[in-house]
Amino acid sequence: MIKNKKGFTLVELLTAVGIFLVAVLSLILAFVYSIILNEASANLTIAANDAQFVLEQMKSLPYDNLSSYSAPEFTNLVNESIVLNRQIGSVLSTVTVNVSWTEKNHEKTFSLTTYFAKQQ
Repeated sequence: MIKNKKGFTLVELLTAVGIFLVAVLSLILAFVYSIILNEASANLTIAANDAQFVLEQMKSLPYDNLSSYSAPEFTNLVNESIVLNRQIGSVLSTVTVNVSWTEKNHEKTFSLTTYFAKQQ
């Protein structure tokens, strides 16, 4: 007697559905993770632009006014704050701009340092 076998067994069907679910969940997790990374990258870019803006403003100042410059307040990021660290010398100064913000309930920071030389 020959049995005509049509269709799938229950075990084969459950195995295929399990593999499909694992693949779909992996794709969903990768998509969510890419959205999170995209937001973090955008925030880092904004912080870098804000720090660069401060340094460009300082670049337009006379050398003797570097120590009295105060950075503007930015509201581009959540809880954004800017702190300037300066080491002013007689002919060479080091300025570091520290940008801090909150991202996903975590404190993030970005620093940008440059040197200013007094023109003689």
